Formats: sequence, C-alpha cells, structure tokens
Amino acid sequence: MACKEEKIPAIDFTKPDLKPGTPQWESTKAQLIQALEECGCFEAIYDAKLPQGAQESMFATAKEIFEFSTETKLKNASTKPLHGYFGRTPDLPSYESLCITDMLHSGNVEAFANIFWPEGNPDFCNKVRSYTKTLVELDEMMKRMVLESVGAENHIDEFLKMSQYFLRFSHYEAAKGENTKNKLRPHTDGTFLAIIAQNQVNGLQLMKKDGEWMEVNIAPNSFIVMAGDCLMAWTNGRIHSPVHKVATDENIDRYSIPFSSIPKLGVTIEAPKELVNEEHPLLFKPFEILDLFGFFTSSAATGSGVNAFKTYCGA
Repeated sequence: MACKEEKIPAIDFTKPDLKPGTPQWESTKAQLIQALEECGCFEAIYDAKLPQGAQESMFATAKEIFEFSTETKLKNASTKPLHGYFGRTPDLPSYESLCITDMLHSGNVEAFANIFWPEGNPDFCNKVRSYTKTLVELDEMMKRMVLESVGAENHIDEFLKMSQYFLRFSHYEAAKGENTKNKLRPHTDGTFLAIIAQNQVNGLQLMKKDGEWMEVNIAPNSFIVMAGDCLMAWTNGRIHSPVHKVATDENIDRYSIPFSSIPKLGVTIEAPKELVNEEHPLLFKPFEILDLFGFFTSSAATGSGVNAFKTYCGA
C-alpha cells in the first residue's frame, strides 16, 4: 500500500506561562488530547528547552557507540524481554538497538557507560542525564494533560510515580542495493509515551485509523511523541496506540533515540474505576509490563501481528 505524505499535528511546548490552569495550558492540552485520540502521535516542539546542541551531541554519541564491536554491544543484553541490546537478527540484519533501562535508578547510566568505556565516561553520563532530565519534564507535563483531559485528575500523582524510563539508541544501516529497504515490522509500542528524536533521515511510517500508511516527517530538532499500549489500556481506550513501522531506502545510516516511559516492575496496569462505565466498558484486562513484553517476544505475538496487545489482554 502506498504511503501518503501528510503532516502529523505539531504542538509547541515552549510557550511562556505553560502552567496548569493557564489559558496557554488549556489550549495546548486541547491540541494534545485531540492528536492522541485521533492518531496517537504528534510532533513536539521542545528544542528551546534543551541545552544548545543537545540533539546533535546525542546523535554523535549514538554513532560512536554503534562503532564498537558486536561482542562489546552484547554486554548490554538482558534476560528481561525487550530490555538491553537487540539486533542483527536474520529478519533484521541491518538493525540494532542499545538501551539504558530504568535510567533514573542510581548507577544505571554509569553501568551502561562502563560497557564501552571501562574506566568510566563522566562526560557521557552528564550529557545523557542533562538531555533526559528535560524530556522527563516534558513526559510528565504531557501525562498531566492527558489525565486532566480524561477526568482522572485525582490519579495524577500516583500515575507519575508508576513510570520508569528507558533511553534507546537505534541504528538502521544504510540500505544496500537499489531495491533494498531497512524495515522494522508493523507493531505497537508497549509504553505509556515515547519521545523520539531522529537524525533527519525519515523512515517512520504510521498507520492511520482508516488503514492508510503515512510518512512521519518532522522539523529538525523536533520530537515525535507516540502513545503506547500501556497508556491506551490505562485510559480504557480513550488514547490511541498507533501501529507503526520503519522502512527506509536512504543511502545513509538512520539513527533514532526513543526516550520511553513504561510501568515500573510489579505495577499492575488497569483502568481506574472512573474511566469504566456503560459508555466505556472495560476494554483491557489488568497486566504487568514484564508479562506483556514476554508475550511480545513470543511466537504467539508474531502470529497475532499488529493485534498482539489486544490478543494478550483484550477484555
């Protein structure tokens, strides 16, 4: 199916006086909830809040760490599903990804750095912390807007406390040959929200609710914000978790840096009682994130295709 060139909504989070209760907050919140309900994805303008040159510096770091040997990168592997290093599989030979898991936990950024620089790399750790601190602020702002919009204001504090954060570095090698495309199969994300930076090499494609595919193209230094299955489940289907994929035939490498919030281990995701009623019957059974990730990596999920999440916990 051909991919249409359309613009996803763009939302500016750098406006002055963007604080709860202000007119700026209310208008931005209305834009956000409309985008997440209709397509589950939008362009976030937030670069002015980041340290100058932060994205460029992060992509330079991504390029550097992917140049290490596969043996070294495999030290980032994890026994937990969808944690740590992934890539170079038979069906995705030109894709690989590295991950700092639960990155706000003391020592986890240093532990990741020590894989590549055994004597430590304080500059890397400080750079990552500065970059992600700003994105945590954006993530929490957006979640607050979502909960206000769906009538779950009383749950804001507990909802914010149930998140942990993953920072991924993803690399798609340049396509080799005229008819070759690097592809990441259609899927949904098992996250609350993902804030994605990309190195101006497009390739992310989004399936609209009508089944048509569209290219996701954003301005340099903007972010792609995408809702995931956990947020869809917690809001009882009010937020849309979009099917998406990556397909690029560019002759240069593509890097992306997704910063994702997911539930902490042991947290049960279920919609609050206020969001379940006759008009909105319960759509998803309660689940924990490791169980969901385990299913996503199983043959049963592969057979379910883009419906893996609903197959796993649909009510």
